[in-house]
Amino acid sequence: MKPGIERWLAHANPKWRVGLLSHQAALLSTGETSAQAMRRVFGERFVALFGPEHGYFGAAAAGEKMGHQPHPQWGIPVYSLYGAHRKPTPEMLAGLDVLVVDLQDLGVRCYTYLATLLLALEACAENGVTCVVCERPIPFHGLEDGPIAESDHFSFVAPCALPLVYGKTHPEVATWAKATHVELATMEGYDAFTFERPHGAPEFIPPSPAICTWETARLYPATVFAEALPQYDIGRQTAYAFRMLGAPWVNGPALAEAVNHRAIPGVRAFDFTQGEGRGAVRLHITDQTCYRPWQTACALLTVLREQYGDEHLFAHPDARPAWMTKLCGTTSWMALFPGLNLASPEKSRDDLQ
Repeated sequence: MKPGIERWLAHANPKWRVGLLSHQAALLSTGETSAQAMRRVFGERFVALFGPEHGYFGAAAAGEKMGHQPHPQWGIPVYSLYGAHRKPTPEMLAGLDVLVVDLQDLGVRCYTYLATLLLALEACAENGVTCVVCERPIPFHGLEDGPIAESDHFSFVAPCALPLVYGKTHPEVATWAKATHVELATMEGYDAFTFERPHGAPEFIPPSPAICTWETARLYPATVFAEALPQYDIGRQTAYAFRMLGAPWVNGPALAEAVNHRAIPGVRAFDFTQGEGRGAVRLHITDQTCYRPWQTACALLTVLREQYGDEHLFAHPDARPAWMTKLCGTTSWMALFPGLNLASPEKSRDDLQ
């Protein structure tokens, strides 16, 4: 299969002055990054790079603000859209005929590349720049699951009225948003409704440090709630990021048994205790076709409440219920916890996203 940018480059006008919003995770079938291919086709008329959260080079941690910098080989500006600006400014877009957007996304609303895409589309329309939106495989294509963000709770992790798992590629988002000044660059040879990584797709490079595999991306929306419960370890700094759940009070075998007793469709838990005093479980998707991330998240939260009580969930002093509302884009998640008292003030801290 060929990603959208590869098809677009085959007929692009090399005399255009172009910019690229992308990262090192965006590969062509040749193994080149999108930026390397743009440099090859446009030469010195490729004049600007733009990076999302985690930066163009993909090394920044979640929530780490980035500044602008020159590209180390080409000398062109690499503008950060996760620092002083989250939307391309008129000065950044000045002189461009085209801004190409080619990001490896997940199809999950709280993963910030959706917000970055929408702001780029808005900026291009305002400044009369054509925005070429390129298509790549995503782990949840065609699946919608979870709460729809409400306008009162829009934020950078809930930028529009889509479900938590919205299952659209970037060209499909642009169409849904009725964006103007847009050209869509779709994929070739892609089955739109498979959750497996497509055969022949370019190598999966982590689009952020913690999303290190396709399997991690699939479990991410089922365990991302732990960003609001930092007292739980989800292995963010390990190869098991978003695929495990642990804490000092967790009994790994007992929690795995309780999760499996609930018979969550398409998911099984295994004891993952790796040392005394810090039990954990590892989650495994057994059936891609019936797995639903939000259903899984709700079941996990219910089991944790049954096993360990509110004092180890949202009544814990480290808990961040306001961040849970941001992730969900709604307060409806609170219905999972009838009788929960959230009166204690939440500690102030920077957003992870």
